[in-house]
Amino acid sequence: MEGFFVASVFIGIPWVLGSVYRTHLAHQRYMRLLQLKADMSARMLDRLGAEPNVLEFLKSEAPQQMFDVKLAELTPRVPTPYARMLTAIQIGIVMLCGGGAFLYIRQYMPLHSQEELLVFGTLGVAVGVGAILSAAAALMMARMFQTIEAGRA
Repeated sequence: MEGFFVASVFIGIPWVLGSVYRTHLAHQRYMRLLQLKADMSARMLDRLGAEPNVLEFLKSEAPQQMFDVKLAELTPRVPTPYARMLTAIQIGIVMLCGGGAFLYIRQYMPLHSQEELLVFGTLGVAVGVGAILSAAAALMMARMFQTIEAGRA
């Protein structure tokens, strides 16, 4: 039981810190985009001045759409299904390597800790293989759906 607690601490703390760091980077990117759009609108107002035509233009829908900050601009360009497949493959490879490492170092440990390493190693290999198989199944389904959509057109 103590081994499980130690392993959860070594996995949980980096995971939480990574999530906080990723959120921080997304916030910085959002603020940078917001600052660029604010600077662009300020420069446009400085150049155009307070002419009546400009004021009518600013009251219409066009500038609201032009200066609107959309979160879609911050999302990655990779389509969602492929990003999910890539994430599943990455997790699978990491888990597979981690499980294999636990199984490998098990032989060099004292007898009382070999069982814990066997459990973690087996779970790591099983989850890794499962994640890679799920990514392969998702890839086959995506290709199948593409051929179905191409047949409809």
